[in-house]
Amino acid sequence: MNIRKVNIDDFDDILNIQLQLEDTEINFDSNLKERCYQTDKGKEKLRNRINNENNIFYVAVDKNNKVIAFIDGNIPDDEWWYKERVAYLNHICVDKSYRNRGIAKMLLEKFEETAYQKGAKYIRLLTFNQNETAIFFYKNNGYSEYSTYYNKII
Repeated sequence: MNIRKVNIDDFDDILNIQLQLEDTEINFDSNLKERCYQTDKGKEKLRNRINNENNIFYVAVDKNNKVIAFIDGNIPDDEWWYKERVAYLNHICVDKSYRNRGIAKMLLEKFEETAYQKGAKYIRLLTFNQNETAIFFYKNNGYSEYSTYYNKII
């Protein structure tokens, strides 16, 4: 297994893993559209994430160079209200057949290292409060609860 920067040739593999992430997230939020990344707009959004050189985007690949996991996020340049730069971790997902092998931890460490090299002092992320697996993972890797979002159906 190897970790490297993403490239557009990884699109199909990343799309398949992104759809796995959607399947998980839809269990936590009934307002999410099913299979939105299979739409033209969803595919365009994914291509833009991959092609955006300002994003921090890594993939883990197997010995055949097939993407088995990815992590992506960014460091916005326009957040003038913070004293220190903040990196946002937007997505992390490991193909379900490769989970529990330490791949997510390796990707997270690479993301943290890159964010630090780019001047970030904090990493922020959002996860569903019902996603106990993700919460356990982040807490085990030194993250602590920072804020709480509230939602009201109107």
